[in-house]
Amino acid sequence: MAHSSASHARTTRLAGFTLVELVVVMTIAGVLAATIGPKFFSQQAFSERGYADELAAALRLAQKAAVITGCAARVTVAAGSYTATQQAASGNTCLASDNSWSTALLTNDGTALQGSAPAGTIAGPAGSYQFDAQGRLTSSPGTTIAVGARSIVIDAGSGFVRVQ
Repeated sequence: MAHSSASHARTTRLAGFTLVELVVVMTIAGVLAATIGPKFFSQQAFSERGYADELAAALRLAQKAAVITGCAARVTVAAGSYTATQQAASGNTCLASDNSWSTALLTNDGTALQGSAPAGTIAGPAGSYQFDAQGRLTSSPGTTIAVGARSIVIDAGSGFVRVQ
């Protein structure tokens, strides 16, 4: 009988964890959570995707406005913002000589089409992306705009805008 109770005590002792083992595991888990955790909960990737989609929508709207009105439209992109404008119209025609681009493109709710990037999000290259009356990209610093890890690609011939 004594042999079986000693054996039982030994197996019970081997089945558990010591306090030192538990503290070490909890310390390692805490260090991992503090260093890796913020990467899993960062909103930066979502902010970049949202801003890339917003900027692409602004480019699409400018391209469509140029086709509908017959007046060239452009989106001016800075590192942290954008604004969309159009050449002025005179009656039912476009003033091709207008170099001021003072007519703001309006959204569905009547506000000027413009936006700002979320903190830490940068778009580039900066410059003006201009569409003609047929919707083609006629002037730009390039056909790809980088927004963080995302890219907005504009087909120069058709004006088609897509986010990658």
